[in-house]
Order: sequence, then C-alpha cells, then structure tokens
Amino acid sequence: MNWRLFWRWAWRDLKRRWLQVAAISIIIAIGTGIYTGLGGEEEFRINSMDASYDGLNMYDIRVDLTDGSYLPHEQVVDALAEIEGIRSLEGRLIVPTQVDASNNGDVILVSGEIVGMDMQDGGLDINQVYINEGRNITEADGGNPAAVLDYKFARYYELEPGDDIHIAGNIQLDFVGSGQTPEYFMIIPESLAFFGEGSFAPIFMPLESVQQITGQAGMINNIVIVTDENADLEAVTQDIEAAFAANFAETGVDIEFKDDNNVRAMLYEDAKADQEIWDLMAFLFLAGAALAVFNLSGRMVQSQRREIGIAMALGVPRHIIALRPLMVGLQIAILGTIFGIFFGFAANTGFTSLIKDLAPLPYWDQTVHYPSLITGTIIGIVMPLVAVMLPTLRAVIVPPIDAIRSGHLVAKQGGLGKWLTYLPIPGKSFLQMPFRNIFRSPWRATFTVLGISVAIALITLFVGFLDSFVATMDEAELAYRHDSPNRFVVTLDNFYPVDSETVTSIGNDALFSNWETQLELGGMLSHNGAEFQSAITLLPMNSDIWTPMLLEGNLSDQMGTIVIADKMAEDLGVTVGDAIILEHPHREGLFSFKLVKSEVEVVGIHNNPLRPLSYMSIASQSMMGVEELTNQVVVVPVPGVSTNTVRSTLFQQAGVGSVTDIAELSNAFDDGLELFKQFLQVIQGVVIFMAFLIAFNATSINVDERVREIATMFAFGLPIRTVTRMQIVENLLIGIAGTIVGVGFGWFILQAMMSTRIEEQLDDLRLIATLQPETLLISLALGILVVGLTPLLSIRKMVRMDIPGALRVME
Repeated sequence: MNWRLFWRWAWRDLKRRWLQVAAISIIIAIGTGIYTGLGGEEEFRINSMDASYDGLNMYDIRVDLTDGSYLPHEQVVDALAEIEGIRSLEGRLIVPTQVDASNNGDVILVSGEIVGMDMQDGGLDINQVYINEGRNITEADGGNPAAVLDYKFARYYELEPGDDIHIAGNIQLDFVGSGQTPEYFMIIPESLAFFGEGSFAPIFMPLESVQQITGQAGMINNIVIVTDENADLEAVTQDIEAAFAANFAETGVDIEFKDDNNVRAMLYEDAKADQEIWDLMAFLFLAGAALAVFNLSGRMVQSQRREIGIAMALGVPRHIIALRPLMVGLQIAILGTIFGIFFGFAANTGFTSLIKDLAPLPYWDQTVHYPSLITGTIIGIVMPLVAVMLPTLRAVIVPPIDAIRSGHLVAKQGGLGKWLTYLPIPGKSFLQMPFRNIFRSPWRATFTVLGISVAIALITLFVGFLDSFVATMDEAELAYRHDSPNRFVVTLDNFYPVDSETVTSIGNDALFSNWETQLELGGMLSHNGAEFQSAITLLPMNSDIWTPMLLEGNLSDQMGTIVIADKMAEDLGVTVGDAIILEHPHREGLFSFKLVKSEVEVVGIHNNPLRPLSYMSIASQSMMGVEELTNQVVVVPVPGVSTNTVRSTLFQQAGVGSVTDIAELSNAFDDGLELFKQFLQVIQGVVIFMAFLIAFNATSINVDERVREIATMFAFGLPIRTVTRMQIVENLLIGIAGTIVGVGFGWFILQAMMSTRIEEQLDDLRLIATLQPETLLISLALGILVVGLTPLLSIRKMVRMDIPGALRVME
C-alpha cells in the first residue's frame, strides 16, 4: 500500500470538509466535555461535604426543647452525661432576633437567629465555627457581645468585621468575624423560603452572652451530642427520652439525628439529583452529536461511492478502501477529544464556581474524577469511528458495478418522493422543491430533525425547571398575600399575654391601621402510619386581615379543627371530614411545654404548595394550654409607610424576635434563582450553538451534494436569492419538525423528573410542572429561526461556485 498517497487522500478529504469535520468535533466535544466535566460532580460535592461536616465535628444527635421551653444548663448536662454511648455534649440557647446591619446609607434590617454556644473548657468541640474572615469567638468572650456573623449573610451585604451590627433591643454587637457552622451551610429560614442568605442572619455568640441578652441566665433550649463511634443511636435516643421523663417530665423534646438535618439532607440529595440531571444532559448532547456524526459520515461515504466502486474494480482491497473514510472519523475523534478536554475543564470550573457561590463550604475536594475523564475520552474516540464505519462497510460490500452506477443521481432515487404525487403542494416547482428534497432523502432529514430536537429538548427541560420553580413560588406567594399583601408578621421572643404591654404597644402604634394576635407552634401530623412535620398557626378564622385560601372545605372556629395543605392531604391520604392525629406542645409550666397527641378534624384544604403549613382556629389555644397567650402579632401598616420604617420601629420594641414582610417573601427565592438563571443562560448559549452547528452541517452537506443541481439552476439564470430561499424553506420545515419533537420530548422528561427525583428531593413542596410562553418562544426561535437562517452562510460558497466545473460530470 502506498501510505504516502493514502495520507494525501486523507489530508485532501480533511481540507475539503474541514468546516464539517470541525463542527462535528465541537458537537462531540460538548457532549463528552459535559460528561467529563460534570461526571464526577456528585463525588466532588459529597467528598467536600464529608470533609466539611467531619472537619467541624457536626453533632450526631440534636435535642430541641419544645417551643417556649427552657431548662437549667447544668441540670441538663448532669442528667445526660452518664448515658452510655454519649462521648460529649454541649448546651446551647437559640433565640430569634432582628438584625440591623445598615451601613454606608444602605438600610439592612432582617430577621435572624442567635446561637449561644458553650465556650467553656477551651471552646467549642461540637458544631465548630469555621472562620472565613476575622477571628473566632473564644472562652474569654463569655459575657461580652462578641459575635461571629454567618459568612453567606456577610458576603451578601459585603460586611466586614468591625462594621456596626445591632440586634433586637438596639443592642450593639462586637462583630469579630464571619464564618460557617454545619447547620447553616445553606440558609433555610423558618419562612421556608430557600436561599435566604440575604434575608436571614445567623449569629454565633458565647452562651453566657446570649443568656444575659435574653434574660435567661443559666438556661438553654438546645443540646448537641456526639456519640461514640459504634454507639446505637436508637438506644441512646431512648435513654435521652427516659432521662428527660425522669428529670424534666413537664418538658417535651424533639430529637433529630445528623442525617435528618434539613440542610444536610438537602445538600446530599441535591448532589445526587443534580448528577442525574448532568448525566441526562450529557447523554442528550452525546445523542445529538451521534446523530450529527452519522448524518455527516453517511452523506460523506455516499458522495464517495463512485470512487469506492472504481477502486474496487481496480482491485484495491476493500479494507484498504475503507480506511480512507475511517481516517475522517479518526480526525473527528482526535479533534473532538482535544476540544472535549478543554470544554470539560471549562464546564467543571464553571459549575464548581456556581456550587461554591450557592453553598460555600469550609473544605473542598478538588481531586480529578478519572473515571469520567477516561470514559468521556473513550466515548469521544469510539463514537465517530463507529459512525463512519457503518456506512463505510455498507458501501464496500456491494458489487463494484453497483457502486460505480450510483453517482450524483443516487440522492434523487428512492426515498418517499413518490408520495408527493398524492400531496397537493401549492405553488411552482421552486416552492415544491424543498418538500421533494426532504422526501427523497427521508433518513437524512430524520437524522437532522432528531439532532435539532435534542437541542430543543435540552432548552425545554432546563428552562422548564426554572419555569416550574417560579410557578410554584408564585402560587405560594399568592397563598400568602391573597387577602392582605402588605401585612407584617411580628414573631415575639417568648409567649406573652395578649393584653400585655409588649403586645399592645406593638399593635397600637400609629404606624398600623389594624392588628391581631396569633400563635405559631411546631407539630407533627399523622394518619395510618404516615407522619410529617408541620408548622401550626392558630388565628381567628373570621379575621378581617388574613385567612388561608381554601381549595376544599370551610374555615371553622371550633376547637380541634385544622386546615392543611393540599400536598399534606395527599401525602397523608386524607380529605375534608377525616380525622388525623396532631402531636403538639402543651404548656406545663412557665418555661415548660410537653408534647401530647390529639385527634383533630380536617375541615379545609388550602392552596399553598408548602406542605408543612397548617392552620387552626384560635379557639384551639386551650388544647395547647396557652389560653390568652400569643407569640405572634400581625400588623397592617397605614398606606404610605415603607418597609424600612416598619422594621426600624419594630426594631426598637422590646420582646420582638423577628419581623417578616409578607410582600417580600419571594425575594430570597428570587435572589437564589439568579445563580441558576446565569447557569441556564450559559446552557442556552451552548444549546443554541449546538443547534446552529447541526443545521450548518446539514446545509453545508446539502450544498456539496447538490452542487450539480444548484449549478444547473444557476446556468438557467436562476438568481442566488431564489436558491437560498429554497434552502431556507427546507431548513424551516426541518426546524419546525425538530422543534415540535424537541418540545414534546423535553416536556416528557421534565414531567418525569418533577414527579420522581425533584419531588423526592424537595418533598415539602408540591411542584407545578409548567412551561411559560416565553420558554416556548425561545424554543421556536432556536428550532426555527436559527436553523432556518443557517443557509445564509452558504451564499458565499454558491457565489464562488465554478458552474462549468460542477456541470462537467461524466457517467
């Protein structure tokens, strides 16, 4: 074999089709790059989270006293210290507050939470604080207002140690540093709005300091425990419950394991669910690349069938003949692999940066995920070779005479062209020609349609995710705001009599036109073995400020009736009129609440998609042992009063723990979505580029295949604009078909993902799968305009066409 001639042939083929080879290589690079770059993201995130949770020694067991309960620190430690399996424990005092971080003329008034940590005996051992900036609190800070601010909140408002920070009661803190603890790697405030880093401020202080600020000297309401390595957590839990029953019988407790922590569970579940999405995205990109490669290779081999037939007739071995087109496949494989490595690095870097912004961790594992790298490289090499091999083998197994006969007329034979005689296509032949071109080469058109549909499906899927989350939050916002969009919910730092000065001074302020008291308590709803956490709000069901919007049933003022969320009703398997079990706190003493179980009747189902939200009549106070007490005040400002004015006024009020502006509930979610929107914009750009490359290849190959046909039209005086218009019409037809298939396929995947993985990951939400009109317009623009206008890029090639040379074909 003359290898020199062979390599010259391969080089000539590459030069003749270098744009098509480069385009297919880039498409392969996108698919393999995404697989390579994101294939190990789950392992990267899980390893990073393991290192962060272990490095800060997160608790194994967390014990929360029932809302409103406090116990002496030393007595609790003594009661639990001798339990077998407990290695160490620390008491904490966690209280809600308001935070004023206003600086440089910017008003920053948000809700927050102070975590008082036991700094004795050398400082923290459990749930340590990782310092990002400044210094940590120490045992020497006990009794002083030294505080570490959550890093995400400080970063959001660009706060630095030393800036002025005040909490409720206008108490100034000594802001010594910003940092992170395991329970707050992601901010999920009690309002259940995700990504609340700009609207919720965790603050970490010495336990003694928080006890002084709150007037709860020597008291705690939370205990964190680390157990021995092989301890039986269930047995330890039973011993803890027995210790509380024996020593603090009037106080209820809620016990949580490390794996049950909402933030931790969400982070790990999110890593697994995201990996499934990235794998799906990589598969779709690879599928689009495979279709494009098969399309190109099939057409390339088809255009060389005459040369292949002549070579076979001259006695050249068939395996030698097959090497020539396989070399093009190898060229695509090499280029695709090189491009894929760079694209994979860019995808990995971009996504890692997104994760670090969304949920920053103290420690990151940046180890290269070699399985993904090796697998992606193998796929990038094998796929184009296989794609070229199949049509090549089909070409070299036919008799030489058949291959020689099939010249430029082959593309016009067969297909579905005969069916056009039964379709009444209006217009002249120039209008009918695009339809004939598609029907006479149905497989080629189908490959192009499917390749474009993959791109459209990706856009539909990812933008559909965003549309669905936005629609769900819009439904939640409507439920919150439907009667009173301007109200504020003021959460008090303890239970107060409804006629106390603390309560009346808030409601009777001249800033407010209306006000009323309500109660919020934690609880557990269960029915036939299913049980779920719930936030129970007791309010007047005849309120002229706000009541829940019902889908079924009625509001009732009777004691022992409850209104639950639609998703809660579905998950419990109940409807209006059914009885369920409510486990709720019951007041036993001044600072003691005990958990009891009561049977309640479901009288209504409300429309908020958040499952935990439940509502009962204020008449049910007697069930809780909190008659004539309140821990929340709902106020409606007079018209014209700004949010900052309300917050500033309430900030000065004694007893105010936090203030929630109903009108701004969605802001935290919108802030969090900004990162996803930026990521989706990148994805849209990549998909648009992929659709363009597929359409460009199809158009470029069409021009190469139909060069004699186009030259004939030019020879008869047909202007370039007419030929270009026919190509645009053909591409528009393919683009429309690809868009329809892509939107349908994307919608199917979106619903499947929403109903399985996403709802499992965010099981407290009823997600509304939807596609906004804007999403459909984006899909139409991609699938029709981008694909339809691609032939404009072929005008230069047609202008420079050698018409006599193109017509000089011998049979």
